[in-house]
Formats: sequence, C-alpha cells, structure tokens
Amino acid sequence: MCVYFVKLTVKKELFYDKIAHNKGRFAMSLPNTKKGAKEIGTLLEGKKKLWFIGIGGVHMAAMARYAAGQGFLVAGSDRTAGERTRQLSALGIPIFFGHDAARVVGYDAVVYTLALSPDNPEYIAAMHLGIPLFSRADFLSFLMGRHKNRVGIAGSHGKSTVTAMLAEILTAAGRSPTVFCGAPLRHLEETALQGQGADAVFEACEYQDSFLCFSPTLAVLLNVDWDHVDYFSSLRQIQASFAAFAALPGEGGTVLYNAEDENALACARSSPARCVTFGIEKGDFHTKSCGLNGGCGVFSPVLQNGTVLPEIALRVPGRHNVSNAMAAVAAASLLGVVGDAICTGLSVFGGAGRRMEYRGMFRGARLYDDYAHHPNEIIATLRTARELVGGGRLFAVFQSHTYSRTATFFGEICAALRLADRVLIAPIYAARETETRGMSPSALAIGVGGIAVAPGDLSAIADTLKRELAIGDLVVVMGAGDVDRIFREFSGKHFTL
Repeated sequence: MCVYFVKLTVKKELFYDKIAHNKGRFAMSLPNTKKGAKEIGTLLEGKKKLWFIGIGGVHMAAMARYAAGQGFLVAGSDRTAGERTRQLSALGIPIFFGHDAARVVGYDAVVYTLALSPDNPEYIAAMHLGIPLFSRADFLSFLMGRHKNRVGIAGSHGKSTVTAMLAEILTAAGRSPTVFCGAPLRHLEETALQGQGADAVFEACEYQDSFLCFSPTLAVLLNVDWDHVDYFSSLRQIQASFAAFAALPGEGGTVLYNAEDENALACARSSPARCVTFGIEKGDFHTKSCGLNGGCGVFSPVLQNGTVLPEIALRVPGRHNVSNAMAAVAAASLLGVVGDAICTGLSVFGGAGRRMEYRGMFRGARLYDDYAHHPNEIIATLRTARELVGGGRLFAVFQSHTYSRTATFFGEICAALRLADRVLIAPIYAARETETRGMSPSALAIGVGGIAVAPGDLSAIADTLKRELAIGDLVVVMGAGDVDRIFREFSGKHFTL
C-alpha cells in the first residue's frame, strides 16, 4: 500500500489544484474564502451587521441563529421560504426571498454558502463594493475560535453521529457545550446547540477542503474513503486533505484517529500533534466483550489508562455505531470527562436525524430513514437493517446523490444495494450538477438486477411500496438529497409512529 503525506503548508494550494484538475468536468460551486479566525475577528472589530446569502440552509440557519445570540445584527436571503426561515423570522431576524444586489448595501460583512452559483447578484455586489466575504466554514471557524476546547469531527462517514454522541456526553457531564452538527440533534430537532462552557464540538466537512478553515485543538479522524469526486480526483488527493486536517492542532494539540481504518492511519501518523487511537478491537481506547443485542451494540469501553467502564447498551443499531461511540468516548475522555457521564450520555443517546431514524409503521412494516449515499454507507446501513428485519423482507429505497458520484461508484453502488431483497430506485439528486454522464434510475435498476425497479417519482415509489409491503417487512429510505419527502406520501390513517 502506498502512503502519502503532506505538510501543513500545502493546504492553501489544495483548492486551486483541484479546480485546475476538474475544470470543465463538473459544475463547481464557490470556493472557501481562506480567511482565518483571527483575520475575520480583525475585519469585524467594532462591526455588527451581517448578511447571510442562503440563510435557509441547515448549516447557515444554525449559524445565523448563533451569530444573533452573540450580539450580531443578522439578516439574509434565500430562494424560497421554509421551516428554517420561518423559525429565524420568529426570532426577529429579517429574511428576504429571491436575491437582489441592492440588499447587501450597508452591511459590514457577507456570509455565504458554497452551494451558491458564482453569478449570485448579492455575492457579486459584495465583491464590487469591497464588503468582506466569508464562506460558511470560515465564519464558523471564527465563531468556534472563541472557545478554549475546539473539537473538529472529520471523516468520510459518521461525522454527524459522533458529533451528536459527544454533545450528549458533554451535556451529561454538565459542561454546556456549543455544538454544530450536520444533522438534527434528535432531542432538540436542531442542528446547533448554544452552550456556555469552554467546549465547542463541530462537524468538519472535507468537501472543498472546508475543514481546513478550522483550528481544532482536538482533531478527530473517523475514517477516510474516496468521495466528492467532483472535487477530489482520487483517493490520494483526499488523503492529502485529511492529512492536512490531522496536522491542524499542531504540537500543542491532539489528533484522535481510528486504529482500524488504514486510510485514517496513513493520514494521521505524520501529524505533529499528539496521536491517540480508538477502535472496537484495537486502539488506545477500545472495547471489551462487544456484541449486538437486537441489532444494537453492547460493550464496555476500555480507556487509555486501562480503566474498564460499566457496560453500555446503545439505543442506535449497527456495529459501525460501536466504533462511532468509541470515538465519542475517547474524545470525551481526552477532554477530561469522567466515566459516569460517558456511560450516561451514550445510554440515553437516541440518534441523529436521518441516521437509521425510525419513522413509523405502515400496515405492519417498519420504515426507517437514512442518509447513506456512498457505497460503504449503503453496505453498513443495509447490514444493520438486516439485523433488525427478522423474518420479513428488506426493502431499500435509494436516491443516488449527484451524477458524478453515481458514475464513479456505479458498480459498487449496485453491489451494495443487492444486500436488500427489493430495491426501488428514485430519481438521481443532481445537486449542483447538470451533466448526467449517462446515469439514470433505470441504469441503476438494470445494474442491480432483477430485485430492482425504477418506478418513477417519489409518489410512484410510495404507491409501489403500498402494494408490495406486508407485515414484518422493513423499509430503509436512503440518500442525501430530498428522498425523505417520500414519508409525506403515506396516509396518516395507516402510518403511525
């Protein structure tokens, strides 16, 4: 196996190298601004008025709410109204729909999401007027920089779950953490938590090297797979970015990584930070007598000093969640949390939104919702579902995410979906892409084989499920797009929680 290492100094060049490589291949979104927390702090000294472009997005809405709570005067725009924009309006934050260049006049800074088109009139106006522009990741780094302990959770899979698990543990310990998660925290139905303590826990996404904007004191590296193929051209390239992330804490910080993931090991071992490992069977933090009960992990964590904690029974299914839990155990212990709070936090943890989330019962069949869209995530989700289904049939409703990912991982996606008994393929979620590369739901259904069909839109898929489901069956709806809208198609008369 070849191992690739990079120096921290490479990070500012990573984005531009990838732009050159991918030019003309896929639609590219806006770049990160590459402004550090200190630079943003200097630019905002004595200034309060912030304009958010794309304020209705999951992360942007949470950040706007947090900034308003910190004393900033926040306003913003989005294309259409939604639940998050209504919630922000209820807090007194002015929201405008559609994008108008004149609106940014008079604001001290503009915060934008990378999902914007480069020709967005408000973005262009801010550039022409000389108003400081901050990407979402850069501004979040500034907000998190105010905390003594900054924990960045990175990895190709499991970031949201581990972020939510650690938030639960720190809350149980009475540490009042500030949390930014990529999925709703189940007990709050919000993606962010504004705390009063010294701990900030945030999901650090690798897309467009966004996680290199942060300054974590503890960098957590869960796993590394090739993904986001519209930006990373190879596993080697994504390894370089994760290696740069692992180096961010520097000599005074810590990198915590998965001892059972070869790619994570390759990325972390060159970090100048103190290296600590976790795992199920291997690592400085590991488990004793790990098993599954009803599909959920049961284990005793072993801490770095050899202390064995009492047995924990997780409420979230899947062996992969034992690994996620051990990452949270290790991070909490490194922050000084004692065993009782660790056990309490994990024992009450009810999951993160759209992570094997139980949505209800339809005529005796259980329905679950999951974010899986990478082949390895599909495998983990369907194996978990198989543990739960018992004697019934396992139905998979799958929406592939972007044409580029579908084309690159076509064979792997089809093979993973064959773990189900019946597969229903939804329309591909294009996101920022327009070139189909010959990909379609029908092509995926043919690739999977006889157990798969592509009925049409979500309404047609729901109709197929209503005809075919029987008592004891289990349905898992998978995808990172809007496939979860399918649950609206089930009548309240027959669909119960």
